[in-house]
Amino acid sequence: MKTKAIISIIVLLLIIAGLFLIFRNFPYISKIRQITTKVKTSKLPETVRYRNFKKFWKKMYAGLRQEKTSYSLRPLYNDKSNKIETYDLTLTSYDGLKIKGYFSIPYGVEGKKYPGALLIHGYGSYGTPGWAHFFAKRGYAAVSIDLRGHGRSRGVYNPGFPGLMTNGILHVRTFSMVKVIMDSLATLKFLEHYKDVNHNLIFVTGGSMGGGLSLIDAAIDRHVVAAAGDVPFLADIPLQMPPAKMGPYMEVKALLKKHPEDKAKVMRSLYYVDVMNFARWIKVPVLVGVGMKDEDCPPVGTFAVYKIIKSKKQLFIAKNSGHVVLPGWNGEVFKFFAPYAPVAHNNGKKTVSDKEKRKIL
Repeated sequence: MKTKAIISIIVLLLIIAGLFLIFRNFPYISKIRQITTKVKTSKLPETVRYRNFKKFWKKMYAGLRQEKTSYSLRPLYNDKSNKIETYDLTLTSYDGLKIKGYFSIPYGVEGKKYPGALLIHGYGSYGTPGWAHFFAKRGYAAVSIDLRGHGRSRGVYNPGFPGLMTNGILHVRTFSMVKVIMDSLATLKFLEHYKDVNHNLIFVTGGSMGGGLSLIDAAIDRHVVAAAGDVPFLADIPLQMPPAKMGPYMEVKALLKKHPEDKAKVMRSLYYVDVMNFARWIKVPVLVGVGMKDEDCPPVGTFAVYKIIKSKKQLFIAKNSGHVVLPGWNGEVFKFFAPYAPVAHNNGKKTVSDKEKRKIL
């Protein structure tokens, strides 16, 4: 009897050990454990500096909200089979700069107000009418914007590549990336004011720089109901920049190598555009995409930011992908947005719970 009991105990222990090993090696659960327990974040600067950060962005956003929304739309093409009109957009952004974009919106239903979607490209890329049309076919009024220094907006502001990432970086107010953030916020403001867009149902998504800006916009703009950021740039910069082997971080590294005496000023400006410092303000659902082999925006920074976000959140991990649109990403975005984007029902009603509502900043 004793022998059988011992054998039974040994078998039970082996089963438990086997289940434990399976659990530990299950990729997704293992990755979540890594994020929630082991990821280190860069140390926050002193309290006074963080308070100045909040004051700075609150003032910048308030100033933008007070400005008149000025834009022009020129019909580009009409997709009659899907009943979608696409326009060439010219929008007056921060500091009076006129940036370009494409705006697509469904038509044919009288009095219909559509959910809005801001689509933000990556660093060195540009918006396309096809991207806007892609979202419009799914019931959104979508803007694919060319941020300053990119695409058709290079005609009015063109530091070049390399060049844009470090343009004006020695002072926060002149820093190009601060102005790029303001461009995205100005585009959201256009969507919020357009007559056929439901201003309570605004979504934002993008990749790389657009991924980082999507999370920043979700933190700042109270009209954003959900955001999806793919392989986000500017995610805990002190963690993400050192291991980066390519991309815009290399411009900063080159500058610091040539002018090490400017490091304090450069890092201060980067602090003001770091997604990490906006993450605590995010109160809406967010989807975050991570390419585990990303050498432009290494995952370590993305995981650190994800850990800080306290709202409803979801990770989309591609373990064999680098700095690209992750396989299956677009499908995941539409699936993630669906509960908050009643395209066919509840027109004009916001579906976010009261707990997720918040004041500006």
